[in-house]
Amino acid sequence: MRNAALAFSAALFLLGPATAFAQSSDAPTYRLTGTRIAFGQDVRIERDEEVTDAVVVIGGSATIDGRVRDGVVVLGGNIHLASTADVRGDVVLVGGEITRDPGAQLVGGVNYVSFGDWSRRNLGWLPTVRFGEIGRWLSLAGTLARVSVLGILMALMLVVARARVARVGRAALAEPARALVVGLATEIFFIPLLVAASIGLAITIIGIPFVAVLIPIAIVMLVFAFVLGFTSLACRLGEWIEDRLGWQPGNAYLATAIGFVVLLAPTLLARFLNVASDGIGPLTWALITIGLTVEFFAWTIGLGAAVTTGLGRWYTVPPPIAAPPVEPTASATAY
Repeated sequence: MRNAALAFSAALFLLGPATAFAQSSDAPTYRLTGTRIAFGQDVRIERDEEVTDAVVVIGGSATIDGRVRDGVVVLGGNIHLASTADVRGDVVLVGGEITRDPGAQLVGGVNYVSFGDWSRRNLGWLPTVRFGEIGRWLSLAGTLARVSVLGILMALMLVVARARVARVGRAALAEPARALVVGLATEIFFIPLLVAASIGLAITIIGIPFVAVLIPIAIVMLVFAFVLGFTSLACRLGEWIEDRLGWQPGNAYLATAIGFVVLLAPTLLARFLNVASDGIGPLTWALITIGLTVEFFAWTIGLGAAVTTGLGRWYTVPPPIAAPPVEPTASATAY
C-alpha cells in the first residue's frame, strides 16, 4: 500500500510540469500595441493583438477580435465584439449598433447615443465616412450657411460695385463661350502661376518680402473676381427672366435675387428632399448633380467675364444706347 502511494505521488510529480506546460501553451500570446485612433475608416483589432490603451474611431466601425485594456469609443459607426474579444473598459457608441458574439468578454458598461439609422456614403476615392439622420441635417445646415454667406457677399457687391456688376454681366451674356474658356483657364492655371511667381520672387533677395504680400493679395483678388462674376451673372439672369415675364421693376437687387434662387434651386431642393425622406435617393443625387453642374458653369462663366473686363473696369461690348427723349409734337404744344 505504501509502495502504491509512493508510485502515485511520483506520477503526479512527473505529470504536473507537463500539464502546466500544456496549459501555458494553450493560452493566447498577444502582441502589444498602443492607442488606436482612426478617422473616416474602419479599425480591426486582430485576435493576437492587445491594445494597451483605448480604441477611438470617428466615422468608421470597430471590430474587436483581440484584447482592449481601456475601452472602445466609436462615433458614427458600429462595434462588433467577436467571440475572442476581451474588452476591459467602457464602450461608448454614438450612432450605429453594437453586436456581441457568444463568448465575447466585456468588463465595463455600454454607453449608447443614437441619432437614427446610420448609412455608408461612399464617395469613391475619398475616405469612407458614415452619416445618418444627423448627417442629412448637417448637410442642409452647411448648404444654408454657404448660401447665406454668398447672399450677403452678393448684396455687398451690388452696393460697392454696381457699375462693375453691370459691365461683367453684359460681357457674360454677350459672349458666354469665351467667358467659359477664360474662366476655366483661370481656374486651372491660377495656382501654378502663383507658385511660379512666388518662386521667382523668392530667388531674388529683394523679392523675398513680396512673396508674403503676393499670395494673400492674389487670393483676395480671385475671391473678389468669383463673387463679382457670380453676382453679375445672377443679375443678368434675373433681368432676362423679368423680361420674359413682362416685368419692368428696374431693381438690380430683385433681379439678382431671382437669378440667385434659380441658380441654387436644384442644390437647395436636393438638401431639403434628403432630409424629408429616405426613399428618394436617386432623385436627390440627380438634383445634386444638376445643381453642382449649374453652379460650376455659373461660377466659371462669371469668373471669365470678370477677367476679360478687368474686374468690371471696362466694357468688352458696347453699352446699351439710351433712347432719346421724345419731343412733344406741334399739335400737343398748341393744345
